[in-house]
Amino acid sequence: MSDALALFDADLSPAAAAITEPVTAPRPTRSPACTPTVSTGPVLLAVDGNALVHRAFHAYGGTTGGARYGFFALLSVVCDQVGYDGLVIGFDCRAHSQRRASFPAYKAQRPDKHEQLEVSLDELPGIAADLGVHVMVAPGWEADDVVASAATAAEVAGWGCVVASPDRDVLALVSARTSVLQVRGGDRPIRHVTARDFRRRYRIRPDQYLQLAALRGDSSDNLTGIPGIGAKKAAALLKVYETVDEAAADPIGCRSVLGPELGQALIDDLAAAESVYRRNVALMALHRELDIPLDDTRRNGDADRILEVLRTHRMTGLHARMCAALCARDRSVPPVGDADAPPERP
Repeated sequence: MSDALALFDADLSPAAAAITEPVTAPRPTRSPACTPTVSTGPVLLAVDGNALVHRAFHAYGGTTGGARYGFFALLSVVCDQVGYDGLVIGFDCRAHSQRRASFPAYKAQRPDKHEQLEVSLDELPGIAADLGVHVMVAPGWEADDVVASAATAAEVAGWGCVVASPDRDVLALVSARTSVLQVRGGDRPIRHVTARDFRRRYRIRPDQYLQLAALRGDSSDNLTGIPGIGAKKAAALLKVYETVDEAAADPIGCRSVLGPELGQALIDDLAAAESVYRRNVALMALHRELDIPLDDTRRNGDADRILEVLRTHRMTGLHARMCAALCARDRSVPPVGDADAPPERP
């Protein structure tokens, strides 16, 4: 399967396909392409649902029908990439935000969402749940917090976890048992980041990533960083010191690594009553304490039920792929082919 099959197909019309009854579920797929570094035990796939909705909406013509079809086409591709035993999809709470309550400017620069995107964000969690997926919306929290809690619950239980999200914040979750499947657009729509990949790219440990991000800031969330300190300088500091606070406690060394002006600016910020760095740490830190019942995430899709739901929403052309993605795996059979996959863009 190519990356182009990918993430976005060109068929923008989710019209119903002709189906001959009775329908027999295709044989579920096997042979995982992406697994955590330590692959013993079950594997949980934790998906950032909001990110998939946004990508599908903009790639499939900016309509609710296109977003609906595209979301499940993209979900099937993500599921194909991971030999998972449990699946949870997290969505943002749309009624309240803990982060915005503590910092009103959080994401405040973002334009209002398109009306049909709003509809898609409202309806898709319910459709996914109807298909047999364990869907979670936690009051006050975001999809990232759901996948972070899922990864934590998986590790505690001895499971592996693959987190599917384009958000950089989830890179802090990478460990021996947790990897990240970065779902993006462009020529390289999927990148799998393991602990080894992370260290090669960032030259720091994953557990230091939150500090790097807080120093750098995140314009997409309307969070400024320490002026003049980008990812490279932040990584250079964290290669010398375990923590930013340790660096600030060594003024001479901190100024040596960052330069006199930047080093002093960081020291002054940490001493300030309204520290930019500490604010960012508080807002960027993923909440990992949501209750994720792992037994409820296990694959239990039913082919007839999947067909019924897809027919209701005029997406029967996705039946084979959704059955392969959601029904219980039989590792003794070969993988299903791509005959039912969405067509590639020309």
